[in-house]
Amino acid sequence: MVEAPVEDKRITLKEAAKLVPDGAHVFWGGFGFQRPPMAFAHELVRQKKRNLTIYTCGSEMDIDILAGAYVASRFELAFFAIEGIGLAPNIQRRIREGAVQIEDYTNLAMALRFLGGALGVPFMPLKSMLGTDILTKKRFREKKAEVITCPFTGEKVVLVPSVRPDFSIVHVSRVDREGNAQIDGIKGEDVEGARAGKKVIVLAEEIVDAEFIRSQPDQTVIPNIYVDYVVECPWGAYPMMVYNYYDYDLEHIRMYYQQCKTEEGWQRYCQEYITGVEDHMEFLKKIGFERLLKLRAKKPFPY
Repeated sequence: MVEAPVEDKRITLKEAAKLVPDGAHVFWGGFGFQRPPMAFAHELVRQKKRNLTIYTCGSEMDIDILAGAYVASRFELAFFAIEGIGLAPNIQRRIREGAVQIEDYTNLAMALRFLGGALGVPFMPLKSMLGTDILTKKRFREKKAEVITCPFTGEKVVLVPSVRPDFSIVHVSRVDREGNAQIDGIKGEDVEGARAGKKVIVLAEEIVDAEFIRSQPDQTVIPNIYVDYVVECPWGAYPMMVYNYYDYDLEHIRMYYQQCKTEEGWQRYCQEYITGVEDHMEFLKKIGFERLLKLRAKKPFPY
């Protein structure tokens, strides 16, 4: 038996962010506090990317940072907030300035749009937007959704356009160097979002041997055929969480929220924790490894 040659897809975080050009359309992984690609957001800010369009179901501090630093100018999403604390301050400010535009969909609509992209079909049907002003209010899409009469039942059905982003960015639990990615806990829309992307960048808490991946194949939710690049990025979702690896740092998140209520406070935060450090490792050193280790998941508990 002849084994296929192994393709090593590993690159650095800096190299990965450099691949994303200004104006790109990007699927942004994670959901709520779970596995947002925070380190990737920081690196996009350091590299001064501009005018990205971000597609996500529900993101928080990560996309607030992208808006605050003028990295992203358009978002197609279902919600943005910092759960349990308040609304995302930077996005609100940038919307009022006219620097950011939001195209609003329901959670189900966004999830189906990613599934449609993964399936390679141009649109997906649903009913959840019927009777809402989401259908009638649009910001920048020429056609946001379409209501049709079902040819089989005569019912009214909403069609939403599928998403085929230039890049899909997801942060996972672990991956091998070939790009076989595993996710512990909730997956959100990351599986469909990854499969929808024209190019897929997977960040992971750890890179493991292929033998480990093969030992639990049911956990491999994003196979290597979909993955173009792999980045080893421990603590890459901090100060948010990765199930089975570490909990979120509520103190840091609250500090961010309070500080970013003003533009001056946001600029101070950005300088201290993002642009004022060389890379992700220097950011972690600034936070302090003793503090990070207190957040480490304590087995057998996943948090």
